[in-house]
This record gives sequence, structure tokens and C-alpha cells, in this order.
Amino acid sequence: MDKTIPADWLAIKPKSVITISDAQGIQDSMRRGLGVRGIDYTVRTVSYCEHLEKLSTHVIFTLEDEEQPAFLVAKLVDELVDLFLYFERPDLPGGQRPDLLERGMHWLFQAPENPEAFEPSDLRYTKTIVQTIPDAPSGAPQELVYELKPQGELQCHYKESSVRTGLSPTLLATLAEYRCAQPTENPEFFVLEVGEERSRKSFVRLFVGCALRASEVDVLSV
Repeated sequence: MDKTIPADWLAIKPKSVITISDAQGIQDSMRRGLGVRGIDYTVRTVSYCEHLEKLSTHVIFTLEDEEQPAFLVAKLVDELVDLFLYFERPDLPGGQRPDLLERGMHWLFQAPENPEAFEPSDLRYTKTIVQTIPDAPSGAPQELVYELKPQGELQCHYKESSVRTGLSPTLLATLAEYRCAQPTENPEFFVLEVGEERSRKSFVRLFVGCALRASEVDVLSV
């Protein structure tokens, strides 16, 4: 495949093998005793988030791994391809919006006009996320500031490769992408919210990760 062509990313199917060989991946491979090489992941599922006005498409590959699931995101805008590798942090489990608010995660959303009476489904995502990393390289906790990227929240049609067409409800997704300008291992923060059309119920997942160069990703398609 040509990694610079958006259509080639749309054609990747489950059971394909994706090799990630960025600096973190090579370090992880050495730690696992696999040598100085990238890590091979098998694609379990592929999800597609197409912007309602077709301005972009995010292709999300769920990658199987014996230690920690990983998620490769190919962001397709016109003829451009941007790649990101994400992980879900154990201390930031996903959930429905009311569950997140009950856990004290109000920081994920902009404050409502009336804090005493509001619908969680009406909240917009915050423009700035502040996270404290306890195990920073310096040894002291590090406060990281993630800013919402200029495109803001993206509303998308959502579908998964594992669901048969015609048998699933119409799904919508909201995406919010953030970036931290400070030096850190995972400067990217990604919010994915999926729910049924005309429903106020949805599920929010939070990811952290980093951008990848095309040269750091290889794909063996089935």
C-alpha cells in the first residue's frame, strides 16, 4: 500500500498486521526481549468516523496486544494523512457522561450556563485539559496542558467493520483532539464519544498518545 494515499488506509481490513517502529515501540520491543525492532500488531477491528460534512475521516484501528491494546488512528483530510498511536489510560476509564460527572470528571467539559440544572448530553468539551503526570522523567509530578485543536469538536457518522450493514442502529460520534506543547512522551489527547442517533445515551473513551511518521508504520494487508 501507499501510506500517503487516504484510500489505501480505508482499504485495510481486520486481521491485517501493522508494525509500529517509533522510538517508544522500539524501546518496548527491547523490553519484551524482541530486539531492536518495531512491534507487530494484528488489527482486531476498524472503525470509521466520517465528518457529517465530509471534511475529514478518522480511521481507528484497534490493535491486539498481549500487554495493552493500542489504537492507530489515520486522520484523512483531502489528500493528507496524519497518523497517531493511542492508548487508554487505566486511571481514565470511559463511561457514559453522567458516570464521568459522578466520578468528578467535570474538567472534561465546559461549565454549563446553569450548574444547578443541565443535561449532561448538552455539555461541550472543554478547550483546555490539565493533567498531572506523577512519574515524569524529572522524578517530580509534571502538570501538562492540552489545548483543543483548531477544528474544535467534530460530529461524525460512525461505523465499525465488524457490524453487518443493515443490522445495526445509525451511530454518531463526537471527536475532540487535543495537543500538549510541552515536552512529554504522549503529547496527544483524544476523546471519542459514540452513541445512537436521536439518543441522549453515549459512551465516552479517552486516549493519550503521540503522532507517528509514515516511515514508522508498516502494513501487511490480508
